[in-house]
Amino acid sequence: MSEIQFLNVDLELESKQDISALVADLKKIATVLHYDQDEYRQLARIEARAEATTTPDKAINHLCELIESCSRNALKQWLSCSRRTFDIGFESGTSPKCFNQALQADTLLRISAIGAGVEITIYPIES
Repeated sequence: MSEIQFLNVDLELESKQDISALVADLKKIATVLHYDQDEYRQLARIEARAEATTTPDKAINHLCELIESCSRNALKQWLSCSRRTFDIGFESGTSPKCFNQALQADTLLRISAIGAGVEITIYPIES
């Protein structure tokens, strides 16, 4: 029997502009899972380090702190992103019968204040 569990929060970024300074600033304190660019856009996926990811609320607040501490140039690049999304990942399972994770009101206000959104990804049980 596998248990439902919170995995992590990825910060997903997409921009038609250069976001290299933003990625470089975040890379100092977080893990860059993916950074790619082509002639049309730049994409990045950033993950908070493990010690900050025990709950979605803690992980998002940690990532918000990282963004808020970025350089002025990186913050300008943040504002240029057409996608700024905190993707909360869960692994599916058969227990417990009911599973929940909360985001506090202050966290939701913080997400809104920096112009980001939230999405949820549920990964299937590995067989």
